[in-house]
Amino acid sequence: MPPLKGNQSTSRTLNRLLLLNHLRRHGPTARSDIAAAIGLSPAAISYVSSELLEQRVIVEVEAAAGDGRRRMTRLDLNYSGHLSLGVKLMERNLRATITDLGTNVIDTITAEVDARAPEAVAEATAAALDRLLQRSGEDRARLIGIGLAMPGQHDAERGVCRRCDRFGWKDVPIAELISERAGVPAWVDNDVNAFALAEHLFGAGRQASSLAVLSFGRGIGAAMIVDGQLLRGRYGGAGEIGHVTVVEGGPRCECGRLGCLEAVSSLPAILNAYGMLRPSDRPIEPAALAALAADGDPVAREILDTAGRRLGAVAGTFATLFDPETMVIGGEGVMFGPALLDPLVATLKEKNFQRDTEVFVEFWNDDAWARGAAALAIDSFFSIPS
Repeated sequence: MPPLKGNQSTSRTLNRLLLLNHLRRHGPTARSDIAAAIGLSPAAISYVSSELLEQRVIVEVEAAAGDGRRRMTRLDLNYSGHLSLGVKLMERNLRATITDLGTNVIDTITAEVDARAPEAVAEATAAALDRLLQRSGEDRARLIGIGLAMPGQHDAERGVCRRCDRFGWKDVPIAELISERAGVPAWVDNDVNAFALAEHLFGAGRQASSLAVLSFGRGIGAAMIVDGQLLRGRYGGAGEIGHVTVVEGGPRCECGRLGCLEAVSSLPAILNAYGMLRPSDRPIEPAALAALAADGDPVAREILDTAGRRLGAVAGTFATLFDPETMVIGGEGVMFGPALLDPLVATLKEKNFQRDTEVFVEFWNDDAWARGAAALAIDSFFSIPS
């Protein structure tokens, strides 16, 4: 990408972003190599790097040299120099994670909150931040902001939740509510978009020019990043593949329609399908269903195989439409393991007309959603300001 021109302030900002994004993608790099890679003069690199070193956004590191040559000084991102708070909102609680600039987790807490009450969510987020800073001993001055990841459609630029059927929200200025209480900037976006940003910044999509993400768990969604930009759609609804109809006249989805992918192949739908065939006083847990499938239980294997093929078919269509370089599969549903993932990936590759998309499975942990939310704030470090 060639340097963009404008007034002096604009040029400095763009040069700064070129340098930061090169370090993000390639790691420690000598000044001369950065200049050659991004097309800036050595003088411009020296000026921008001096400013960033003073602000502790980057650091100098020494690389060992053999054969008696002198050690070479390289530049690298100062990941520990700044903090971000990521919050994943669920129906009855939120999970708040404080991370460094690389989304590496420092500390995490879970707090009860009624997600149907936006004011309560804002209060609980600010309280979680205070508690995490106190518990970890981290300096509030190093906090760049708060990212909130939740279901629904969002106007990410204005920080407004346009619609969330699960929580009953409509046109809620949640980023402003959080910022007023926490005293720092806040961002909100769909949780799958947040996950995709984290994969783009520091995960499997770090080197890719285009990245697609499929996430399945409590809900099902997809996201697409092209040239560093999320494709959000007109009203923030891009990627809602969980509401593609896959079973005509099937069960009712929370969106009100019948037969949506989410209604038949989300994590709750899979567990419900097993419970209908094998009734019990105690609902089966995901790990138990995965274990049954691994042991060859025919009912468990059939349910997971069917869900995997349905998910893979829709993912393959998504990949055909957008032709991404890399596709990442993630979400709580990956805990079902090979019984679901093998037919999912096989069907995805079969249905994807492009054929050569790289496919990665992101093995999930409890902090993954909140780390993605933290990336909503961190992304501002690597993006051109609006």
